[in-house]
Formats: sequence, C-alpha cells, structure tokens
Amino acid sequence: MKLSLALQMYSLREMAQKDFPAALKEAAGIGYRGVEFAGLHGHQPGAIRKLLDELGLKACSAHCSAFDPQKVEQNIEEGKILGYSHVISGLGPEQFASEKTVREQADKINAVIGRYTAAGFTVCYHNHEYEYSAPNKGDLLLSLCPQLQPQFDIYWLAIGGSDPAKYIRKYAERVYTLHIKDGPCDKANRNKPMTAVGKGKVDVTAAIKAAEKTSIKWGIVELDESEGDMLTAVRESFRYLADHQLGLGR
Repeated sequence: MKLSLALQMYSLREMAQKDFPAALKEAAGIGYRGVEFAGLHGHQPGAIRKLLDELGLKACSAHCSAFDPQKVEQNIEEGKILGYSHVISGLGPEQFASEKTVREQADKINAVIGRYTAAGFTVCYHNHEYEYSAPNKGDLLLSLCPQLQPQFDIYWLAIGGSDPAKYIRKYAERVYTLHIKDGPCDKANRNKPMTAVGKGKVDVTAAIKAAEKTSIKWGIVELDESEGDMLTAVRESFRYLADHQLGLGR
C-alpha cells in the first residue's frame, strides 16, 4: 500500500517559531497529507486542531517527552485534541553505552507504556545511528519493550551501517510511521547537512518499496539540517516522492 506523505514540522522549525500557522499552511500548500508535531510553539492544541481541519491536514503523530512519567497525561490529552494516537521519543548515545544501560532504559519505558495503551495510544522509538552502529543494541531495546513501536529513520540507519529496507521488513507488523530523509551518509562526519530526498546516497526507493508491503501508513519527511534553503528542500522532497510514486499527497 502506498504511504501517505507527511512532514515532520521540526524541519520548518525556524519558520514555525516565528509563525506556526504559516508553517502548517506551507506544508498543506506543498501537498503533504499530514504533519508530525515536535511542539506547538506556544499555541493551544484546540486552535491548532481547528487550523488542521481548515487546511485538510491530518496529525499522524508527535515527537514529545513520551518516556517521561510526568508528561504522560499531557501527551495523551494533546493527542486526543489534535487527532493522533502515536507518541514518539528517543534516547541519547549514553543510554546505549552498554547492555546494562539499554536494560535500564527499557525498564523505564515499559513502566509508562501501559498508561498510554489504556488510553488507546502507541509509544514509538525514533532511532539515530548509534543504536545500529554496533550489533544488537537497537534490537535489544525493541526485544525488551515488546509494546514499543519502532519509527525507523532511514538516514540514521544508513549512517549506522544498517540496511533500512532490511529493518523495515524485519519489523513489518510493528511499524506505523517511517522517517524519510536523505543526505551524504558520511559516517565520519554525521553532522553534515542533509539534502532534499532523492539527492543524497540513501536508497530511498528500496526502503519505501519495502515499507509498502508492511503495516506502515505514513512516510514522514524530516530534514534535521539542510545544505540549502530548508523550505526549498522540503518542497523538493515532496515533489521527488510524489513524482516517483513513492507516496501519496493531497
């Protein structure tokens, strides 16, 4: 099944910090079907939901402090208002320093997951490269947290030396969203700016073709940094995916 295309609003964070409604309007105008949040920039969830409805955008998920027990109720409340049921977070490289630290983090994650599932929410984990730069670290966390859903970031998987398509197939029934990004894949300099999708070294097509055969519903474009103008890169990424029939727009 073709993925619906969404934009992680972190990509347009500089615009969003100045005028969040304008950033959402840009996403809709480009043709994205949905958005994934990374904060509301001081706006009330109800007001943003009203704008989403007016723009014909769907909120597919949100990056937030999902593992923080003090934030669970707030995250659930915002999700219900905005219309999503998937909350996503990640961990730093220090939490993956050893098997012991991974197990400690798994215990903390498992301690909050039940509160989300009782409210109809799914908790997801977004990877960077350090979970997959050594054997089994990322897999260990997912095995210790059977209710934790991976949100694979294909660029960071590639930087870590893993095959995105392989991991998508491995967890085929456990994934709802996929982060699509592209770039130079320079392992020695991981912070090099990313490119618009289709202009880097990630085999985006192979990853998405694998995703189309799984439970994944949303392909979410996210660029942490851009080698050029971010808005241009966000537009070009959508155009590449739509033109190559790698995702569905509005």
